[in-house]
Amino acid sequence: METNRRVLIVSDDSKRRKFIEYGIVRHKLEPVSYPNFLSVRKALQLDPFFMVIVDMQMPIEQKLALVQEAVKSQQEATVVTIEKKEYLESVGFAESFPSVVVLDSMASFPGVLDGMMKKPEEDAR
Repeated sequence: METNRRVLIVSDDSKRRKFIEYGIVRHKLEPVSYPNFLSVRKALQLDPFFMVIVDMQMPIEQKLALVQEAVKSQQEATVVTIEKKEYLESVGFAESFPSVVVLDSMASFPGVLDGMMKKPEEDAR
C-alpha cells in the first residue's frame, strides 16, 4: 500500500502558499490546493490527506470552520494552523482542539515541519 503524502494547503496569499509548498516539496510530500473554500470542503470530505495546513489570515471565521471540519473528517491527518495563535488561544479554540498544531508565525513553519517529519522517521527505526 502506498503511503499518503498529500498535503492540503489552504492560503489566500500566493506568496505564502509558495513558501509553504517549498517546505512540503523539500520533504518529498505532495502539495495540493484548491481555488475556493467550496472545493476545499469537498476535498476534506472525499480525499485523504497526510497533513492539512491552514494559513489563518483573513477571513478567519471561514478558516476556523475549515480547521474544525479537517479535524473531524481527516482523523489520520496532522492539522496545522499558521498565524493567529494568540487569538486561537484567547477564544479557547486551541484548547478545544488539542490535536491541532498551532503556529504563531509563518517564520516558524519550516522548523516545525522539519521536526514533525523527523518524528515518523525516528518511529520507524
